[in-house]
Amino acid sequence: MSKTDCAANVFASASLHLDVVDEFIAITQSKLNGATSEFTRDSLTDLLSGLAEQRETYRTVLAAVQPANALAA
Repeated sequence: MSKTDCAANVFASASLHLDVVDEFIAITQSKLNGATSEFTRDSLTDLLSGLAEQRETYRTVLAAVQPANALAA
């Protein structure tokens, strides 16, 4: 597999993962908005924090891989 193919695969995978994380964040935020229990709210807030970190990781990967992918075009 060439470096260009590898970069394209990493970009596609990271893009898909980012989409899934964004959808999960939206679902979690919706559940948090409806939560009445303080424990549940705290738990969901912690989950959102972790998901936000994952989102930033995928964005960093996409930013790093994007130039290599653009060069192949």
